[in-house]
Amino acid sequence: MIEPVESIPSANILLSSLRSVGYTPETAIADIVDNSLSANASAIAIEFDWQEQVIIISDNGDGMSEQELLKSMNIGSSDPLDSRSIHDLGRFGMGMKTASFSLGKKLTVLAKTGGIINNASWDLDYVRKEDKWQILVEDSSSTFIRQLSDRLSEYDNGTVVCISNIDKVISSDSANEKKKFYKMIENVKNHLSLVFHRFMESEKISIIVNGTPLTPWNPFIPDNNARQELEPEEVNENGHKVVIRPYILPHKTKFANDDEVKAAGGYKGWLHHQGFYVYRNERLIIYGTWFGLFKKEMSFNLARIQLDIYSDSDFDWQIDIKKSKAVPPAYTDDIIRLAAEKATKQSVKVYNSRGTYSDRKGNANAPQLSYVWEQRKDSRGSYSFVLNKKHTLLNKLKTTLAPEQKELLNAYLNLVEKCSPMELSGVNDMSVSKGSLPENEYNELAYQAKRLISTLINNGSSKEEIRSLLQQLPDYIVLMDDFDNIYTEACNETR
Repeated sequence: MIEPVESIPSANILLSSLRSVGYTPETAIADIVDNSLSANASAIAIEFDWQEQVIIISDNGDGMSEQELLKSMNIGSSDPLDSRSIHDLGRFGMGMKTASFSLGKKLTVLAKTGGIINNASWDLDYVRKEDKWQILVEDSSSTFIRQLSDRLSEYDNGTVVCISNIDKVISSDSANEKKKFYKMIENVKNHLSLVFHRFMESEKISIIVNGTPLTPWNPFIPDNNARQELEPEEVNENGHKVVIRPYILPHKTKFANDDEVKAAGGYKGWLHHQGFYVYRNERLIIYGTWFGLFKKEMSFNLARIQLDIYSDSDFDWQIDIKKSKAVPPAYTDDIIRLAAEKATKQSVKVYNSRGTYSDRKGNANAPQLSYVWEQRKDSRGSYSFVLNKKHTLLNKLKTTLAPEQKELLNAYLNLVEKCSPMELSGVNDMSVSKGSLPENEYNELAYQAKRLISTLINNGSSKEEIRSLLQQLPDYIVLMDDFDNIYTEACNETR
């Protein structure tokens, strides 16, 4: 007979141990920003205060009720085995706590929803003294809570994360320590500009650090017409999709000046930034690695490879709590090696050519300009064509448009793809149901439909007109059972 014996770890020992899981200040702040994005925030403000020795991250996301807040403060507040939305950047329910503890001894979270603000704190000094698993709730009238609440005054909903007693960041009040503190802020800004560049470029979020808006840094330098985009590769393994897009950056002679060359090299330099960039749900996980295939060489500096995975592949890729580690699964070995070999070979050619690398005489940009359509293969083995959203001409056009005009253009391009002769002809028609699609593909399709519906609503289309349109589009037929819910969500976001 087996007799279970309860074993409860010491709160002090375990929480103290979680302070040393391997975060850097940059990865810790990025992990906290993930929570803001998962809560549908569009504006994130980060404050580093040397005088008060605090770090504060506030956002205009969904906020939380009292019960939701207390649950989120639990160590391990979500099951990593649970399926997640394609737009959810979390996994273990530990990131906010472990990231905060790696910076300071006290974590205070305020959450506002429906005009009501709740607060909860972990205080490691208190835990050390009492050795109890106790979350603290402060009086809402205290000066500290009221000052934090002010950051939510402009929002109906939102969250504030305050990390105080930041002993892991500031160990003394010396001049050298202060210099190190401000250097750390610059590193965080550079890191966030890279890790979340796709969210900022698509205008899903804005991030402000100490009053200064961050500018996204795209490592693939899309604004330089001399950049080459090699043929993309895609693999599906049991519904887990991996998409690889190799890019060859221009020779230095193709940049306007030395400042542009330096900027393209990245804040860590050209050698560090060559290699693969692994994105999980568009959030950068790791970058500048060849996964042990070969050593970094100067002649490989122009090879950068975008690799996209989704949260349903976390265990395949061994994503860790910090979301700063990824190990390619065996089923990607061939495609990764092939992409790396092609990219490095072309990088060497361009690096040694002083920029004269066109495959077509007199037209170095021809491959880029002709790459208008992309062929995709989904988890069912069905092929489709989608527009190249990163085409040089399209990018230039978007820079001239206001946000509302961009939404209209995106909606029209979506219709062009879905109403292409090949799609409407039934060539790609495969009977699918909601249950037959991997969850990440279904959620992404629903998200695309919701954006399209929002734009159509703003332009005066009725519900029945929109329903009729979606019923005619093969890709969206699978969504029709959920149409009313998707339409309601779109209406709520449009208001």
